[in-house]
Amino acid sequence: MEALILYFGKVIICSGVMFLYYQLSLKDKTFHHYNRFYLLFAMVVSIFLPLVRVEDFTIEVSNDIYLLISKIQNLNTNKTADYDYIYFRIVFSALGLVSFYFLGKLIYGVLKINQFKKQFQKETFEGVNFYQTNLSEAPFSYFRNLFWKNTIVINSDIGKQILKHEMVHIEQKHSYDKIFIEIITAIFWFNPFFHVIKKK
Repeated sequence: MEALILYFGKVIICSGVMFLYYQLSLKDKTFHHYNRFYLLFAMVVSIFLPLVRVEDFTIEVSNDIYLLISKIQNLNTNKTADYDYIYFRIVFSALGLVSFYFLGKLIYGVLKINQFKKQFQKETFEGVNFYQTNLSEAPFSYFRNLFWKNTIVINSDIGKQILKHEMVHIEQKHSYDKIFIEIITAIFWFNPFFHVIKKK
């Protein structure tokens, strides 16, 4: 259990360091495509880097010393082991419940979009499925599906600007990014840096 808490702590520190580098070196740069991949890379590295074990040095110690240390630790830990175990079970159960809640919201959102696809009429242009809707959330894109709001005139200046913006999301496959980030922030919801990276 302690190892898991230590791992979570390392994930938070690692993501904090990588986000700090982004803020200091990349935030104001115009290489948006590079920044996108850096932020995704930062999340992946933050999750897997703490799992890497690097043994800087080893010291040979007599087996008798190991036995003595083990006996001392057993005397000190046996009394509190049961209480610690119950405490950690409660903590991680709570962490897991919150994660399941956020994952449930994600699944519900995906199912809702699939329902929208059945609800509204589809027109296909150059491989993009275009839906005219009255949804308050629109316009938004989901993979190669574009949900447009009826009240926005597509040929207007604002309409053209929004359409161009959504087409960039579709062409650059941003839906994969969004789903990946939603899953990561659902599991590691307690990591504030992942939520900040998600906004960026």
